[in-house]
Amino acid sequence: MNIPKVFLYRKNMFLEKLNQAKIRGEVDEDIIDLLDMINSIPFIYTTSSCSGRIMLIDVPFNQKKDASNRIAKWHRPVDFDSVWRIISSYDPKGTLWFKQESFIVALAVPSIEWASYLIRLARLFGFKESGIRSINLNAKHVFLDISGTEKLHVPISLSTKGLIITREYGEFLVEIANKLLLRTKNKLDLLRSVIMRLISILEDKTIENPQEIGFKVFLDLLKKR
Repeated sequence: MNIPKVFLYRKNMFLEKLNQAKIRGEVDEDIIDLLDMINSIPFIYTTSSCSGRIMLIDVPFNQKKDASNRIAKWHRPVDFDSVWRIISSYDPKGTLWFKQESFIVALAVPSIEWASYLIRLARLFGFKESGIRSINLNAKHVFLDISGTEKLHVPISLSTKGLIITREYGEFLVEIANKLLLRTKNKLDLLRSVIMRLISILEDKTIENPQEIGFKVFLDLLKKR
């Protein structure tokens, strides 16, 4: 496959950024192996990605993202007491949100054909939130996201009212968030299997167009969902 030089140049830049982020401990440990696998494919590289998380974030009433304040975050199931200690003593500047967010893997490829194929493949395995984010054909780049559907966003405290949930309801939220987080981690494992299969196919023969691969070669993995 003939990969544009401008794509390879930017891929090298992003791989260096990823390596520096690893050194600083800024990359979720349970997604590093998947990112490395994806980046081993010559015509793909990853950008910002997350393995899924639970978080507390203080969002101003004007909803400006750059003014939001992340109070705490966890990439593993969290115990309720840890969450309650924080929210019961915190005075928000706007709205304090309790959130659970799915994994997201952001990718770049050099063509619409490969972007469309990867999105169709992702949706085949239930990653329904996946889609193309932006297209720059002059720069030979198409950016896309592969993501799960597990999400929970609940306001729990206001600067004008204080805490607006009971302890009992807080326990319920944490329980649900933990279940959703474990589900998104399992889906991340499924994505690993899909990427490993794609790599094995690409290693077996030279592929110029994703239509040469199709989807039938992944059907056995679907049975394991």
